[in-house]
Amino acid sequence: MDEELRFHIETEIEFQLGRGLSRDDARRLARKKFGGLEQTKEVMRDTKGVPFIETTVRDIRQGLRALTRSPGFSIAALLTLALGIGANTAMFGIVYGMLIRPLPYPDPETIVRVGESFGGQAPSAVALSNRSMLLLQEDAESFEQLAAYSETSLDWRSPDGVVNLSGARVSPSLFPLLRATPHLGRLFTEDEARPGAERVVLLGHRAWTTRFGSDPDIVGTAVSLDGDPHIVVGVLAEGFYFPSADGEFWTPFVIPPATPPRPDSSGRMSFSVSTFAAIGRLGPGVSLEQATAEAEAILQRTGGNRPQGDSPLSVAHVVPLLEEMVGEYRPALLALTAATALILLIACSNVAGLLLARGVMRERALAVCAALGAGRGRLAGQLLTETLVLGLGGGALGLAMAAGVLRVAPPLVPGDIARLHGLGVDGVTLVFTVGLSVVVGLLFGAAPAFQWSRLHPARTLNEENPHPAGGFRLLRSNRLRAALATAQVGVAVMLLVGAVLLLRSFVGLVTLDRGYDPANVITARIRNPDLDSRPAAMDESRAANQLVKMSLLEAVTRLERLPDVEATGLASNLPLARTSGFMTRFSVVGRPAASASDDGPRLSLQIVSSGYFDVMRLRLLGGRVFTRLDSADGPPVLVVNETFARESFSGEPAVGQRVLLQRDGEPWEVIGVVSDIRYEGLAGTESQAEAFIPLQQADTLRAFDFTLPKVAVRTTGDPLTVIPFLREAVTAAHPGASIDDIMTMDTRLSAAVVEPRFYAVFAGCFAALALLLAALGIYGLLSYTVSHRRREIGVRMAMGARRGDILALVVGQGGALVAAGAVLGLVAAAMLAHLLESFLFGVTTDDRLTFVAAPLVLVAVALVACWLPGLRATRIDPMDTLRVE
Repeated sequence: MDEELRFHIETEIEFQLGRGLSRDDARRLARKKFGGLEQTKEVMRDTKGVPFIETTVRDIRQGLRALTRSPGFSIAALLTLALGIGANTAMFGIVYGMLIRPLPYPDPETIVRVGESFGGQAPSAVALSNRSMLLLQEDAESFEQLAAYSETSLDWRSPDGVVNLSGARVSPSLFPLLRATPHLGRLFTEDEARPGAERVVLLGHRAWTTRFGSDPDIVGTAVSLDGDPHIVVGVLAEGFYFPSADGEFWTPFVIPPATPPRPDSSGRMSFSVSTFAAIGRLGPGVSLEQATAEAEAILQRTGGNRPQGDSPLSVAHVVPLLEEMVGEYRPALLALTAATALILLIACSNVAGLLLARGVMRERALAVCAALGAGRGRLAGQLLTETLVLGLGGGALGLAMAAGVLRVAPPLVPGDIARLHGLGVDGVTLVFTVGLSVVVGLLFGAAPAFQWSRLHPARTLNEENPHPAGGFRLLRSNRLRAALATAQVGVAVMLLVGAVLLLRSFVGLVTLDRGYDPANVITARIRNPDLDSRPAAMDESRAANQLVKMSLLEAVTRLERLPDVEATGLASNLPLARTSGFMTRFSVVGRPAASASDDGPRLSLQIVSSGYFDVMRLRLLGGRVFTRLDSADGPPVLVVNETFARESFSGEPAVGQRVLLQRDGEPWEVIGVVSDIRYEGLAGTESQAEAFIPLQQADTLRAFDFTLPKVAVRTTGDPLTVIPFLREAVTAAHPGASIDDIMTMDTRLSAAVVEPRFYAVFAGCFAALALLLAALGIYGLLSYTVSHRRREIGVRMAMGARRGDILALVVGQGGALVAAGAVLGLVAAAMLAHLLESFLFGVTTDDRLTFVAAPLVLVAVALVACWLPGLRATRIDPMDTLRVE
């Protein structure tokens, strides 16, 4: 067979010499057509009786050799596959890490989040009260254990200075619930979570190693946290964390005791509550439905967290902890996974097109193999082996790219997205990548292997040019590649439309009128044991609390003496602070009151100091805001928001109107109107009626207290520089008080848009990748066509065609594919856009600007991809082309 093959090669050389080529050019052309003697020998080697493994190794070796002979093709194919496989591997790593990977605790499926709500609140927005916690611990049989927790931060006075540590206050039962074990020392005891107990702390393993140098004698020593000594009783085992992976310490959660309902000055039954997050572990064989039904029955039978007898009944929520943490991200992650699958399809179609083009250059060599006895199965097997080698190579590069993406993605996404941190390439991701690479190799190699294994040897070898120029028509001579390129453009347009919709939605969120100015504002929450332990329903306790609040206000106000501080304020609630105002009924003096059976209108009531309006820079729409003259001895006054004024006074001026809060008592006079504020989120519901009352007059309002005041400070420069002075001021006023939840308003705002930013960034990256691959597909198709039609282009130019005509011919052919793909993509985008409706804000799924801008961007990029091969076509010398032919 070697002699016969050499005969064909020598015959080809003699034929080319007869056409005027030099011997070197004739040899080079013969080697190009027949693929080389060694390659053909490998393909034709008899495999009968040879073990499968040996045959496979031989095919892999030959595939690698064939790919190294075409470095340009191999690099382009590997990079294309790396982009597609890498994107899918990274997306799988995110989906697996967030949605599928079990929680790092024994029997994680039995761990649930427990809470209660009123009026149909979502489970993720609810907490459990101290009263409800006690009731469930005593009566519920569905839970093995229940535990409360609250994230916090404390200042550790280290030898090198003060360091802020993040951690949590937790019930002692939390660690047995999560099956946690100490690395050193012991866990908390129940007595350590009682009022007045000695202050103790548990350290995380990471904090023990990085902060305390892995000191083996750390147990029993005292560390200074927020100025108070805490005895270290233990160090948790390595790898344990809860509720956040950044936590470094735990202190006992002292749950305030539930006070029995008692009448206030008006005879109404009222009691004080404290709310917090809670988790539980279901008992053996207990389902979520059973636990929910039992918890709801207990809360509704006993009243749960209701501060008034006519308030709505509590609704219990028992949700798997994993679902509660990441359930809201599931729809978006699945949509992004579908987008990455489309990216991979584009990459596969690109590589399939490259293989089809490369097959033309190897057509004669494959025909010789077939003529010498190689069957279709043998040829297809060799071709598929080459594509598998390509797929695995692209998978290896894609895995490296995915590892980089998973490493840098969390820091690039500000805010707190559950389980996003700590992602990486593990064994599951590795198996996924290998399997995907094999499937991809078979997928994009099937069409070329099928086509080129069905060659007719005699016809191919006898034709001087097996693909004569039949007119420069892509759809006529390259139907399959043209269809693939059109599909790529369509998918790219569809992804671009979705990305532009999400991007416009995100821009709408961050530019939304929030009603306040977040720049240069630092906020914190004040924790004072005196305030926390005093029930608000008791008149004598309210008076004592008022003294504490006024002393805190005075201490915070003194910060205004600092040169960089513009204003300071205290408030019962802050925008984006994950808390809500006190909802109360009201009536307008001089207007018909609601009947006894009618619940009547409600408003959200906030307690603020006079400086709060200056700190947040609320827009004054009428009247005035509070001053220090609005004291406890003065007439009760209110500042209302724009929604309250519009809905309650029927177009009449709000200033001067009088309002009864809780529909009795002394009326409050409206002295000013300010702009609406968005509290819970930027894309939340419409603004609700809201009223502000002065801090000095808050003790006159029953059933409402100021137990966790929020402090806000506006500065002229970096607001973080005020934190040490704020801590010192609060501690000086009350040695037992501390501040936590320290955050700038800009950071709160950034955290509020973390989800839409996450979706917009990832969708934008996928759309850009699809755009790049589609442009490469168009470019590759036209480049191949220009190379294959050099003779035709030369003839056209020899017959008088100008360079502009050739450029227009090539660009016009590519433009036709781009236009067809854009139309298909717009149709698909219009059909699927409704899937994004729940993720959009301020933009509709049929937004005209988006549906015009997205295809225009793709057309601009695609035309550049068409112009480059067209420019190369205009540089063809017709005389050289005709001389060779």
